[in-house]
Amino acid sequence: MQNSSNLIPEFETLFRQKLKLNNCKLKKKKQENNYEIITPAKDVFLMYWCDFPEINLIYQPIGIRTKQTIVYERAIRSHINYCVSSLQDNPQTPV
Repeated sequence: MQNSSNLIPEFETLFRQKLKLNNCKLKKKKQENNYEIITPAKDVFLMYWCDFPEINLIYQPIGIRTKQTIVYERAIRSHINYCVSSLQDNPQTPV
């Protein structure tokens, strides 16, 4: 597997593609390895990591958490798992 500094841009590209399927937006924050995910229902999730690929996802309680919020959260977590697994299983270039 590649080192994490090479995997992060690939993860970000693949993850953006997956989020587009759910009409979600990914915004990179100023802090390193921090992202904001905004759903069509205006839910906001923060995604970050200290040691890639151990990714944390936190819901930001801006509005009322609904059943739709839970559906988006599950989809986002599924996309994260898919992207990490895909990169680990199919490295593009050796280290």
